[in-house]
Amino acid sequence: MALTEIQLPTKQLLYDNLQEAATQMNKLMTAWRDLAEFIGRIDTSDLDAITVPVGQERTDLNNFRTAINEFLAFYDGTAQTQTVVLGDVVDLIRRMR
Repeated sequence: MALTEIQLPTKQLLYDNLQEAATQMNKLMTAWRDLAEFIGRIDTSDLDAITVPVGQERTDLNNFRTAINEFLAFYDGTAQTQTVVLGDVVDLIRRMR
């Protein structure tokens, strides 16, 4: 369905909105890349020091890093076969305590 004249933005407003969205996406991808790198540098002694229990939470943390890297690979155009279900991993991380 076509937009009405009232709903139709100017070309400049459309471009501004698209550019803002693209800028936000670029910033988010950079933040995710940094987070994945940080998680990759954490070792078991670090996790022990901050009392992250051995077991499922550590597995979830590693899977979260994998999920981020797989999403970034898709974004970068280097996607490979998915090894984790991104939504499931994100839900597990969201419920961590």
